[in-house]
Amino acid sequence: MAKELEVGDMVPDFTAPCVRGGEFTLSSEVKVSPVLLYFYPSNYGLMCTYYSERMNEFHEDLERIGVRMFHVNPETVENHKKWMERVNSVYDHISDTEQRISWMFDMIVGSWEGPGAFTNRGFVLIDNNMVIRYLWRAAIPVDTRDLTYLIATIEDILKESGINQA
Repeated sequence: MAKELEVGDMVPDFTAPCVRGGEFTLSSEVKVSPVLLYFYPSNYGLMCTYYSERMNEFHEDLERIGVRMFHVNPETVENHKKWMERVNSVYDHISDTEQRISWMFDMIVGSWEGPGAFTNRGFVLIDNNMVIRYLWRAAIPVDTRDLTYLIATIEDILKESGINQA
């Protein structure tokens, strides 16, 4: 079993399909600004719908502190396109159909091995040097992180560490 990534760890680079850019490559994205990955179980779930719609309200706050958020789950790019239209998402969505990104960040619930496991809810902030600066994993997938608290915490981390913001 691989070591669980935690705050302070360097993240291995990865590339995955996404809706708006065709492909998301972490090393390229963090050169622009710190990246916040938001993991969630599925599109169209009740909690996922509510939470995704609520996140749109915080887009300007993330822009103000120089962080770009990307949503990650095992849905296909086509499914993500429909989902983004339904919830009017302002964030790009990464397709992790084989769940290798979810496994990399230990965002899997239970002990099921391989694709088809259940992606958990969580947030990972990665700085310009590919280092994890913030990480939160839900105890259970229906748990959420208060978004006002999340933004304030990330802003404090960026200020305290002097991370280059966009």
